[in-house]
Amino acid sequence: MINESALAAVRPAIQDAEMEAVATARHRVLFITLHFPPSRDIGAHACEQIGRYFPLYGWDPVVLTRPKRLIESADPNHRRVFPGTIVEAGLLPHPLSIYRKLKHVLRGRGGSDSPGDEKLNQQQPGRLRRWVLSLLHMPDVYTGWLVPATITGLRTIRREQLTHIFSSGPYWTNHLVGLMLARLTGLPWTVHYRDPWNQVPQSKAVSALSATVERWLERRVIARADSVVCVTDTHTRLLRQIFADLPPDKFVTIPNGYDEAEWERSESLSLQAKTSNHKRFVIAYAGGFMMGTRSPRPLFRALKELIEARALDPDHVRVELYGNCDVAEGIRVTDMASEYGLNELVHVGPSLSRPETLQRVASSDLLLLLAEGWALQIPGKTYEYLRAGRPILALTSEGALADLLRRTGGAWVAEPGDDAAITRAVREAYIAWTMGHPTPVADGAIIAAFDRRRLAGRFTALFDEARAREAARRD
Repeated sequence: MINESALAAVRPAIQDAEMEAVATARHRVLFITLHFPPSRDIGAHACEQIGRYFPLYGWDPVVLTRPKRLIESADPNHRRVFPGTIVEAGLLPHPLSIYRKLKHVLRGRGGSDSPGDEKLNQQQPGRLRRWVLSLLHMPDVYTGWLVPATITGLRTIRREQLTHIFSSGPYWTNHLVGLMLARLTGLPWTVHYRDPWNQVPQSKAVSALSATVERWLERRVIARADSVVCVTDTHTRLLRQIFADLPPDKFVTIPNGYDEAEWERSESLSLQAKTSNHKRFVIAYAGGFMMGTRSPRPLFRALKELIEARALDPDHVRVELYGNCDVAEGIRVTDMASEYGLNELVHVGPSLSRPETLQRVASSDLLLLLAEGWALQIPGKTYEYLRAGRPILALTSEGALADLLRRTGGAWVAEPGDDAAITRAVREAYIAWTMGHPTPVADGAIIAAFDRRRLAGRFTALFDEARAREAARRD
């Protein structure tokens, strides 16, 4: 549970800062992102939350994004409530999307596989095919947005008299659009890394040639940018080492966060975060399982061991997985649960709307966080979990996420392969639930620092600094 008194203590300071910021002079910034609601992606909500609070600090955002009709996983219930202008740029078809459509037509609609079957039937591509795929994925499958977005962005900058460019990635095409616009206009430019680009293992096909080209592209982006924002200190330090020829103060850390306003809209959330009235001990996971990097198997092993040891009553336990959670490790999650005799306990549900997701997270008894092999990154959902004030079980290696959770408290951290530690954590959380005992408490003062309203001010401070440098050069 979050320390509500500590959180409440810092709110007046946030509100005072907002009041002062409103009185500042108005400027306008172009916010480049393919990720934006109604997309369900956590990156889309992160971008909306960041831009939503720029006006508090004197910067009005103009978002450059793709048309809503081209979003693959859109929330039909989402209504855009955003203080800035939203400009849409079309998307030229990618060769891979053309190939998939032709394959679908040739195969016939009646014989098409379901999305889950397609994942299950994927085979490791041959060497030549993998090389071709690596080139088609440079830097991602949205390169068809580069030309339309650059043209639309240039027109928007001139029409709206914008004075700063801000691009957030992934997708990395966003930064290539930013690079083109920065060079064409000469405007200052801030690059935002929600994830590392070339410093982590890739889920896409990679070849020596594609890796070389992408490292070259990243260097061009970083060399031209006025500021490069990372979401973890670990990533910031690494980029300073890799680009040691560039000024170290170019690289800045501004963490991910949560939107306090979203939580304040529902009066029931704070109450649910303090106590659970479930007849079952609910373990919840919200999001998706990335192919090969996220799997609930370690949790399933722990549950089976506890059930066999009669340390846990299966009639009083439920595992709820929401989002793109139907497949992990190339097999159906329901089949994986059956391997451990947990098919009656495990529920795999569809993606939820934002309000529904927050409600489920806030009312769960243990929140599962999967980040195997993530040394530089922190999953965006971590901050939602922390704000919910529920106990967290994080399966991750040593790195940025483990460091954060040890600093905030309110979580068990275990290596994904440490079955004993995972089993012990689940047992402790379950016993606390059955006995009605309090679970570890996250530090509210630390968590309050991740409120997007505060973080937005750190971004706009970079915009202000760039504007001041530009004014000094002109003088």
